[in-house]
Amino acid sequence: MKKEIDTTYKYDAHAMELNPNSKEYKQILDDLASKGEFDVHTTKFSTKNMKNIDGKYVYVPKNVLYKMTRAVVKSILYIFRPLVNGIAFHLKVKGRKNLKGIKSAITISNHVHFLDILMNMQAINKKNFYVVAANHNMKRGITGYIFKASGVLPLSSSLDASKHLNKTISEILQKGGFVHMYAESALWFRYEKSRPLKIGAFKIASENNVPVVPLVILFRPKSKLEFYRRKKTVTIQIGPPIYPKPDMTARESASIMKEECQKYYNDTVCDFYGYDKETYSIYK
Repeated sequence: MKKEIDTTYKYDAHAMELNPNSKEYKQILDDLASKGEFDVHTTKFSTKNMKNIDGKYVYVPKNVLYKMTRAVVKSILYIFRPLVNGIAFHLKVKGRKNLKGIKSAITISNHVHFLDILMNMQAINKKNFYVVAANHNMKRGITGYIFKASGVLPLSSSLDASKHLNKTISEILQKGGFVHMYAESALWFRYEKSRPLKIGAFKIASENNVPVVPLVILFRPKSKLEFYRRKKTVTIQIGPPIYPKPDMTARESASIMKEECQKYYNDTVCDFYGYDKETYSIYK
């Protein structure tokens, strides 16, 4: 397994071998949180057949083949994502009114399921939607091309590629697009508390003068009529947009935006799961 893991990421090898629905896996998440190690990867991923993302990588090609493939993939996703989200998760979306009038934005959410990008796509429901993802998701061959056509923008440790990614995101936003980012970084499967948000998404939003729209993925208990389900179902709460501060530098603005978003995230989690806001802590 170690040969297929990208060691540039922090990961817990034991957690990766466990069933993420198990009590032992949940205990590892609690232990990591108590130590403040919130960006440790705990679910399996592989770098096998991973495409090299360097300064020459083209994030959004302008050729006809790519445009046609993207149109087909988007159409397929538009048809099937409600079916997957409805049947598998009985997805409910609240707060769509907060998207009204927003022409472009950075959207963020907690990263708590292998398929949460399908949930986020349905919640936002915008045609020009992209998602920033870890580079190990981008494979060589037809699989990688389909992922690219679906709107996946891979991260990279290459400085040139990172600059190119930021430029691509700016172009998408200027054209009225939405770019989704996982501001917590690592996937913690079905985790029911908040984690610290990283500043990157907020800095990009400030630099491009667009709001950040927070989405919080929440797991609700099954109803009596859902006795046939094995797991909890899903609610996504869309929060009010958080705008850049025009009288501040991009970094200062990003820092304030992050604090506002973190408070919304913490409050939403407390309200939904019934945690006491006075004593709530991300560390326990």
